[in-house]
Amino acid sequence: MKNKRRQYLYLGLAAVLVVTGTLATGLLPSSPFYQILSGAIIVVGFAVGFAGLGAFESPE
Repeated sequence: MKNKRRQYLYLGLAAVLVVTGTLATGLLPSSPFYQILSGAIIVVGFAVGFAGLGAFESPE
């Protein structure tokens, strides 16, 4: 049960990061630094989502 709660937490955090990064691309200035920053937030969001699904667990 604890593992399911952690999975939902990761997926919720991933959704928040992806939405925040997407909104940041339109709200932040269009300089390369801010666009790379908002893109990095989106990429981190997807990485957290994959971690929540167990994609990075080592095979046993």
